[in-house]
Amino acid sequence: MAMFCRILTIIMEIQSSYFSYLFVLGIGQSVLLTTALWKSKKPKALSRRFFLAVLVIMTVELIYGLLYQSQAFFDFPHLLRINTVLVLGYGPALYLALVSFFKPDQGGKNWHWHFLPSLLTLLYFTPLFMASTGFKLNYLNIMYEGVHPDSLIFGGIRRLQQGVYAVFIFLLIRRQPWRTQLKDHYLKMLLIIIGLFAFMWLGDIYRYFFQFDLYSGIVNSVVMSGVLLFLTWKIILKGGFFDSGQTNKYASSALTHQQEQALIERLELLFKQEKSFTDSSLTLSRLGEKLEVPANYLSQAINHQLQTGYSDFVNGFRVEEAKRLLEDPENHKLTLAYIGEEAGFKSSSSFNAAFKKITGQTPSSYRQLFS
Repeated sequence: MAMFCRILTIIMEIQSSYFSYLFVLGIGQSVLLTTALWKSKKPKALSRRFFLAVLVIMTVELIYGLLYQSQAFFDFPHLLRINTVLVLGYGPALYLALVSFFKPDQGGKNWHWHFLPSLLTLLYFTPLFMASTGFKLNYLNIMYEGVHPDSLIFGGIRRLQQGVYAVFIFLLIRRQPWRTQLKDHYLKMLLIIIGLFAFMWLGDIYRYFFQFDLYSGIVNSVVMSGVLLFLTWKIILKGGFFDSGQTNKYASSALTHQQEQALIERLELLFKQEKSFTDSSLTLSRLGEKLEVPANYLSQAINHQLQTGYSDFVNGFRVEEAKRLLEDPENHKLTLAYIGEEAGFKSSSSFNAAFKKITGQTPSSYRQLFS
């Protein structure tokens, strides 16, 4: 309690730096986001656990940014270097959150090895943690007056490690159909933090080679505060920002993530080759019979992999077919009702509603573009 009061006193004493207030604001956002994630409808999902670790690390980084910038570390020398241990888990936790999201059946395998650098760093700094207050104050003086060898060593390790994980994350996203899953609010947030991670890594590379000091890290704290403030604002607008809104009705299903992806590929290939979607009486059951899979497996694959329902999925293909017909000058004399029927819609009203929902235009206004 005494330490908490002392921190509040220091914050109140900092009147000349707007950055410090932004740090404090960012810390508050981190706490709010962490609480919202913990109380999410899916708080125990492995991906969200790793992301929770990312938010905790960001909170610690913001607190340390405040302590470094205000030189308040001389009041709390025993907190020295704890952030160095934790920040080496930033890249691994973010990468594993993404792996667990796209590959829930693989995300929990051998994840402990990713945090080995943090463990080794903890062992390295254990003597410092156990040292006297005088020794730590002398250590701090070296950090502020010049560059401590530990800062150079672990600063380099940190930037190298984060660069490796930035590449891992890029390759993972490149191989996944993430564009089709952007309706998931949690994935949007995850991608925003990944962008922040890449930006801060590039900034850290510049700092390490051109301006290596404690105060140049202020930019990272400002950017983190801004991003966390943005995410908190999104939570206010969308109460379920951490959840996709999909219920876990397939929790007992034996269908794996890879099988779902393969099923979607087969379904899309069937639609492209046979244009089964042009049959207005096509049902999920009949489609399952064509692919020789249970209808509930099809429903699960469409919901999980594409974050949409069966009707919207099929209507997407029907609208694309209607667009193709509307763009052809030879079809300009055909009625819109006929074109909608040819694309697979049962009625003109369903055709107009689906077309406008997907394209933002009515079929007639779309055809005029090609008249």
